[in-house]
Amino acid sequence: MLDFKLSNLAVVGAGIGGCSAAYFARKHFPDMKLTIYDSQERIGGRILTCKVAGRPIELGATFFNRINRTLLDILKTEKLETTPFERMNFAVWNGSNFVFRSNKESLTTFLKLLLEYRFSLTRTYLLLRKVSSQVAQLYQEERKNPSDMLQIFESTLIDKWKRKTFYEALKERNIGQAFIDEIATPITRIIYSQNEDIGAFAGLSSLIGIYSGETYSFAEGNSILPIHLAQASSATIKMGKKVDAIEKTPKGNYRVHTENDVMVFDNVIIAAPLEIANIKFDGLSLKRCGAQPYQSVYRSAMRGVFKPEYFNLDNSINFPNTILTTKETGPITQYSIQKASHTESVVTISSTEPVNRTIFTDIFKNSPVSIFDHYWKAAYPIFKPLSRLSPTRIDKGLMYLNAIEPMVSSMETSVLSAKNAVRMLLAEKLE
Repeated sequence: MLDFKLSNLAVVGAGIGGCSAAYFARKHFPDMKLTIYDSQERIGGRILTCKVAGRPIELGATFFNRINRTLLDILKTEKLETTPFERMNFAVWNGSNFVFRSNKESLTTFLKLLLEYRFSLTRTYLLLRKVSSQVAQLYQEERKNPSDMLQIFESTLIDKWKRKTFYEALKERNIGQAFIDEIATPITRIIYSQNEDIGAFAGLSSLIGIYSGETYSFAEGNSILPIHLAQASSATIKMGKKVDAIEKTPKGNYRVHTENDVMVFDNVIIAAPLEIANIKFDGLSLKRCGAQPYQSVYRSAMRGVFKPEYFNLDNSINFPNTILTTKETGPITQYSIQKASHTESVVTISSTEPVNRTIFTDIFKNSPVSIFDHYWKAAYPIFKPLSRLSPTRIDKGLMYLNAIEPMVSSMETSVLSAKNAVRMLLAEKLE
């Protein structure tokens, strides 16, 4: 047990990053006073689960995989129940027809991909092996040394991917245009709602997430994770409390201002995009690389009798439950089709623009029933090549978890960044 105490910590943001930060802080500092602020009235941030016909539908972060070591460590420690993410019976739609269809047998799908795209597939796998090796080294470096994530990216050479687009990274390895258009880009569209001009590491991470083996989600829906972590931290949770300003005092601690309250903290972890959080900083100099734009995403779901003819499918054909799209289809990046009963299905559409309701009229044989419409103002960063990243440490005792988001954004990177930020605070106290 450490022979000093960190008396209190404020966490700004109750998404997966903020709740993870509170969780790890409690592990290191059992007697600490923890306070979590969030402008919304719910815990979860960009993780949100909706139950439809008794089954969870993820409106935000969808799955994680076996290489997400930080998440897996939490699951093991907290004994949270997971379920294998349903193996996608997927197809790729170009607006007129399917350019690729999977098989429920993984080996058959692989052989179809190999037959269709040949060396492009093998070159992609070799590239992903290289990147996966760098990610494995990142975990080793992070565990040995709680440095700024910016420095860990540099030491593992992950940093080099930030300077180019996904398209450039693939073309450098002679990966064919058909594979880029019909497989790689539809995957970045379903993961990040962006095309092949996405930043290289975000694009490569999308492929790794899909092709790294079995994927998982939480049995009760992914929203259970941030809620559980917040509860496990025993933090005071102030929902609906927007942090308006953070002020550094002459003593080196921080005043956190909300509309009706001011509290003083030894340390503060910001776990919300500064572009959205709109926090004023007083007595602080932020070393930032400019404002980060964010991608808006619209998600809508309706229930009714699905009409396979919309996708030129015969009624007798077992239709795919996930339909990816090429960039020619425009703003719609994904269709998800789930059976709700013997006769009815739930169709969920993701789009970068508001969904035209007439699409649902065409997709269903009858008049469909609306289930939900959800708008993410800032679902993900818009990933572009970068000259540099901002550091996690804004000042001593003040951390910014979203600093790495211009390069990559996921449940795992949020949790990893939170873990590392808390360890950096610990290292400061040991200096």
